[in-house]
Amino acid sequence: MKLTDNKGISIPIVLVLLAIMLLLAITIVSVIEFDSKIVNNLSSSEKALHIAEAGYNKYLWLLNDDAYFYKYGESATDGFIIETKYDGTENPEWNGFTKAYEKTEYKSGEDVLGYFKIEVTPPTLDKPVVVVESTGWTADNKSKRTIQVEIHKRVFTNYIVFNNGHRDDIPWSENSKMYGPYFTNGDLYTLGATEFFDSVGYAGKLRYEGATPIFHKEGQPVKMQKLQMPSVNDDLKKWAHEDYTFEGRTYILLKNNKLKIKESDSVVKDNLPLPESGVVYVKGDLYITGVLDGHLTIIASGNIYICAYDPTVEWKSAAKYEGITYADQNIPTYDNKDGKTYVSDDMLGLVTDFDIIIHNRTKQNSWPIAESNGNVCTAIPDLKIQAALYCNTIRTQDIDFLADRGLDLGQIKYIGSRTVRKSSGTGLVVTDRWGNIIANYGYSSSNQYDYRMAYDAPPHFTEPVNSGWEVKQWREIR
Repeated sequence: MKLTDNKGISIPIVLVLLAIMLLLAITIVSVIEFDSKIVNNLSSSEKALHIAEAGYNKYLWLLNDDAYFYKYGESATDGFIIETKYDGTENPEWNGFTKAYEKTEYKSGEDVLGYFKIEVTPPTLDKPVVVVESTGWTADNKSKRTIQVEIHKRVFTNYIVFNNGHRDDIPWSENSKMYGPYFTNGDLYTLGATEFFDSVGYAGKLRYEGATPIFHKEGQPVKMQKLQMPSVNDDLKKWAHEDYTFEGRTYILLKNNKLKIKESDSVVKDNLPLPESGVVYVKGDLYITGVLDGHLTIIASGNIYICAYDPTVEWKSAAKYEGITYADQNIPTYDNKDGKTYVSDDMLGLVTDFDIIIHNRTKQNSWPIAESNGNVCTAIPDLKIQAALYCNTIRTQDIDFLADRGLDLGQIKYIGSRTVRKSSGTGLVVTDRWGNIIANYGYSSSNQYDYRMAYDAPPHFTEPVNSGWEVKQWREIR
């Protein structure tokens, strides 16, 4: 029998097609809604990351204005109010340092888009970087993301010696040993097998006369970008308050956490506390010795004379010192920096655009003025200088005076950092016609880096013109 009427079949087909279309419509709507949620979530997550980055960048801006903002820095106007501080149990050096800031609003105009929170891990001997964690989250609390950034600032005190690279530089001798990172804006200039025990950088060329230097750290030396020295250091004097600004030739005895200061007019100020700003300014020559307990930077507009006797009293009553030393001798150097949980909190900076001179000659009735025709020898064997130094050059006052007396004074035992425009000598080596050493007069040098200066420096110490914070590592913490 042949069927000719299809009306009974068309209705079910239509219903099936309608069901399929309905299912497709529901699926499409679901997909669109799901995609919309994904897009919204991604947008919210990206917004949280953007807020975290903004918080970090705002904190970095404050660090660029003050390199040691990470220690105690607070700026309510910028939204950085300290929430917690380190109590020293994690690291005694960090006691009182900022640990975390309160959450800060992130706004666009008057609209609050979200919040960020900054947490800080200070640098250590083992890890000389500032670690900044910035968490950002949206105003509706739907998304939160955290970034962790390790940053470091390249400054002069990162080096045991920073040499600006003068054309008249004296080469490092075969007896020289550099127990710390070294950098020169000029040529790496050596005479014989100079030994470098840490990183070595140079911006010029390699000039090896005689034997090749010995580099104990793998991959050295490295050609690097120059660090620009400022033309003058006048800006630093703004940190010295009026009570700690002195006119004319000035004599300073470091008395642990006090200062004894005599000005050229013979006025003596004794037992002065260290300045709150950490800075003393001398408009003239400075004569200094003693023991420091604390943080201090002294800026002089003239020469700085480092003495071994108290320059604030007459010669006949001047007490003898080792030079310039710290009260706490727990100083991390090349051989004893590993595994230290506590180090000295004493740090001194001496800054001048002229010379730092090792005092060695005066007259008894005009001490401590560095008289060129004096007959009193004021130098001592194995002088100690524990400080960060910034100057044109470092030299002995009158090396011929010491040579005439046949005085071999051993070494200047440097612990710290030296920034010089031009290298110079503090001793005199006499050789025969075959180059054999016959005699030494004055001082050779023992060069030890204070590894705290890989991440710290004396108060408001001079920085390169082109210095800035460098990102060592960036990562997101899930």
